[in-house]
Amino acid sequence: MNHNSVSTETRELIASAANRLLAAGANPEQLALSTPARRLLGLLPFSSSFKKAGEGFLLGALVVTTHGEVFEPGLIIRASLKTLPGHQAQSAQERLELRRKLLAAKFPEDRTVLIDARRLPIDDLEALANENGPLVLRETIVDGNPVKQLLVRWMPTAPDSGLRPLEDYLNERVELAITGIAEA
Repeated sequence: MNHNSVSTETRELIASAANRLLAAGANPEQLALSTPARRLLGLLPFSSSFKKAGEGFLLGALVVTTHGEVFEPGLIIRASLKTLPGHQAQSAQERLELRRKLLAAKFPEDRTVLIDARRLPIDDLEALANENGPLVLRETIVDGNPVKQLLVRWMPTAPDSGLRPLEDYLNERVELAITGIAEA
């Protein structure tokens, strides 16, 4: 298995899925990186915030970009100040504070933001082989021969026996998304 060809093919597959969604009119989710609270010049306090880190399409357990990058989603939240009336649980108040900070960081109102999405190491086969997240490299048997294959763990608790080939997973998720757009 040639490392560069696998990486190139994987990036092309991922970019193709994202581009199909873009062509169908899907709105990409915003990617955000959290920045910790700090002091400017040791005096002026700055609270934690977020900075823009690109865009991607959420396809279940994966986030894909038109550049062929793939991420584990991280925290998923909508940049909005809309709240339900009545008493708010502590967790709801914390999420409202996150939404306020996203809007203050100039994320578009009512857009989904994926906070601290983790880039998956598609260029490092050894790291992928050691992954236990949503994208893993495993040896499978195809036509009686052992083959290394990129597989998706579509649910965090799914055992290795429930992994799906990346290409099949992306095609299924993209088709579902496109059907949803067409029916909207």
